[in-house]
Amino acid sequence: MTSVMTQDIENAVHRLVLQRRRVTFTVLAHAFPQYRWQTLFQALYFLQEKDLVVLTPLLWDYEICIREAIV
Repeated sequence: MTSVMTQDIENAVHRLVLQRRRVTFTVLAHAFPQYRWQTLFQALYFLQEKDLVVLTPLLWDYEICIREAIV
C-alpha cells in the first residue's frame, strides 16, 4: 500500500512520461527537483510494476517509456 504523497508523486511522474512518451531519468529529475532520486526511482518502480512504463538502462542514464508506445 502506498501513501497519498507517494501516489501523488507517482501520478505526476506518469503524467510527464505520458506527455513526452520517452524521457531520460536525468530529464525527469530536473522536472521534479523537489524530490530525491530515491523517491523518483520508487515511483518508477511502482509504475513499472503496474506495466505503465518501461525502464531501460542506458550507458549513463535510464530511458523511461510509456508501455503502450513499445511495439
